[in-house]
Amino acid sequence: MPNSEAGQGTRTAVIAMASAGLVGLAWMVEASARQNRTRMMHRRMVELALNALSAGDPVTARHSRRVADLSYALGQACRMARRDLPTLRVAALLHDMGKIDDRFFHIVHSRKRLSKKERSEIKSHPHESAHILAPLEPEHPGIRAIVSSHHECWNGSGYPCGLKGDEIPLGARIIALADAFDAMTQPRKYRDAMPLDEALEELRNGAGSQFDPGLVELVHTPAVRERWDDVAQRDLFAERNAVSGVTE
Repeated sequence: MPNSEAGQGTRTAVIAMASAGLVGLAWMVEASARQNRTRMMHRRMVELALNALSAGDPVTARHSRRVADLSYALGQACRMARRDLPTLRVAALLHDMGKIDDRFFHIVHSRKRLSKKERSEIKSHPHESAHILAPLEPEHPGIRAIVSSHHECWNGSGYPCGLKGDEIPLGARIIALADAFDAMTQPRKYRDAMPLDEALEELRNGAGSQFDPGLVELVHTPAVRERWDDVAQRDLFAERNAVSGVTE
């Protein structure tokens, strides 16, 4: 009898442990599902914001995605912390969010060189972008500082705050390079796309003044150079059509 009771107690304990394990497993599965749903919702919100920025303007959408891909490649090359790479990508995708302001509409959609007055007006867009993206700060710590600083210069001559050197967030320094490279390697009404070697040389000319010199050297390494060339080439046909007025 005692042996029978002991056996029963053992079976009960085993069943209890198994049940606890199943409950724990179910909780883990549900927690993972919740995380996946949260990540999916976040991605959709970022896409929604990008759609708002580029509504009816595929040129802006392509530019934003290229800058994000260029930035991500450079972020990986400079060994940015893995947890910071998603924030860099989102910041790069939405760095121009402030340009949806009606004040900038005619400037953003101009196919001519900007006048001195227009260049002065557009300088407020980093601050506007940071303000719009403030709700993303809990999910992407530092995104406001990155976006508000992507037009700062290494020597302190940029805007809006005149930050210099390491005062400028790393993500902003990366996006500044990616943004300039994309502007040079895509066609405009008044010029064709700049060849890769010329664009890279222009970045090198700006090292130490406009750009972080260490990051510029990384761009010239074979792995980053190859990736950046791929990104620059992928939309050239569509961009040339857009410049020439061909409907996509």
